[in-house]
Order: sequence, then C-alpha cells, then structure tokens
Amino acid sequence: MLFIEALNRASTQPNEKKLISRAKYRPIISNKDSVDLSSAAHQVKEIHLDSQTKSPLTASTSVFANLIEHVLSHLINTNAHLHSPEELNLDTKDWKLFLQVPPMTKEKDNKSVEYVAPEVLQRPPAKQLIFHIPVKPSYGIPIEMTLLLSPHNGSPEAPSIFYTFPKENWLPVLRTPYPPEFLEQQITHYHILLDQDGEPDQLSSLYTHINQSRVMSEDTFSSQTFGLRIWRAKNNTLTPVVLGDSQIGLLFVGHFKPIEGNPISEEERARQASNLYTKA
Repeated sequence: MLFIEALNRASTQPNEKKLISRAKYRPIISNKDSVDLSSAAHQVKEIHLDSQTKSPLTASTSVFANLIEHVLSHLINTNAHLHSPEELNLDTKDWKLFLQVPPMTKEKDNKSVEYVAPEVLQRPPAKQLIFHIPVKPSYGIPIEMTLLLSPHNGSPEAPSIFYTFPKENWLPVLRTPYPPEFLEQQITHYHILLDQDGEPDQLSSLYTHINQSRVMSEDTFSSQTFGLRIWRAKNNTLTPVVLGDSQIGLLFVGHFKPIEGNPISEEERARQASNLYTKA
C-alpha cells in the first residue's frame, strides 16, 4: 500500500468529501469525474508543478493512488509501485516540473469532399477501458470502485493496451487498512487518461534532489512505464497524477496543484521591473 503512515493520520480528519451517490458504475461518465467534450477544449497549454504548491496527502488520495497502482500492475503484469515525493524526500527540496496538458478533444479531419481515400485495412479505433476493483476494508465486505481509462487525443499513437485489452476488466481484490465507514464515503468512480508521450527521463530535473540510493538503473523498472503520463479528468480539466521515469520509476503527483504557464525567474522579474522604472 502507498502512503499508509501519512494516510492513517489523515483518515480521522472530519472534512473528507462525502459521496453524493453510491450507485454502482453505469456506462455514463459521472459529473464528479468527467470530461466535457466541448469544441473549445482542444488547445494544448503549458503547466508546471512546483514543490511549494502541494496539498497534504490524505487517505482519500491514497485510495485513488492505489487504484491506479492496482490497475497498472494488471496492465504491465508486474507489481507496480507509485512513489510519493515525500517518500523520496523531495518535499524538503525546491523543484519544478514542466508539462504540456494534452487536448481534451480530437480536432476534426477536414479533408476535401472530392478526395477519395484508397481502400486500406484500418486499425480499429482505440477503446476506453473500464476496470472493476473490489476494494476491501479492514473488515467487512469489499466495496466496488471503477476506474475508466482513456487514451488522450494529443498522442500520435495510442498505447497498445487500448487495442489489446477487453473493454471491461474485473480485477482481484485491493486490500486496504481503512474501515468500511471511511471507504463508503469515497468517490467510487474515477476517469483517467494515459499516454506514453513523455521522455524516458522526464524527471531528470529531480535526480540531483534525490538520495542516490533511491535512483535506480533502468533494469529495475518495466520499460512500459518510461515516459508514462497519467492525467485525471475532472470538471472539464486534466491534471497530472503519475509520471513514469527510467531511473525514479512511477512518481505520484496528484496532490500538487498545477500552475499554468512558465514561471518567471528572479532575474527576469528584476529586468521587467527595471524596464518599467526606466520608462516611467
């Protein structure tokens, strides 16, 4: 399990989000975790994660992270492990990670009506995958949660899992240390998007901040996770939650608030202030 110590302390907090509806998943994306496929949302934007903008890890965060970990272990057929920045002592360092948020809708292909494409064998479209996960509390019967996994529209090619795995998948029990009263209050359906468009060393800016004993060789991790990026879809917004790297492995960043645009350095800020003073 991920983040057990931090989350056991957080699980007693009274401000955990209540579940609006405990109905089981139906093939409709809930408004709690959904993507509004509006035509205005296919613009790629730059964001960065800053070490100073994280929220505390909570038990609810742990449940979400472990659902992802459970699904990834099934997909790559090995035990995946999500590290937290706290586990790697990154919470005491200053760092930034720069990312591009993928578009949320696919741009239409405006081909001429006179153009007739030659008949070629087309690959079937990538499909969304649904994972049904029985989540076992510390006692009592499991509570079913679901994870909807989609490819995003910015990738030149969707990962092979979206062609080779069945649409619906029933996974083994995910055991947790949390009481049933707590799990019954949690969100039971999440929607995430996955791509492998990142560089294999996309976390290289963090290497110098990590104890070298924590930085592994590429042989330690599954190559299928190199460059992996997982985004949570919620309220018409995509936010990064997991980044895969050849030397760090899988890093969970779901409790860091993304900041739009590139930050301005102190030198640039001073230069702009100087220009304004000169003009005045």
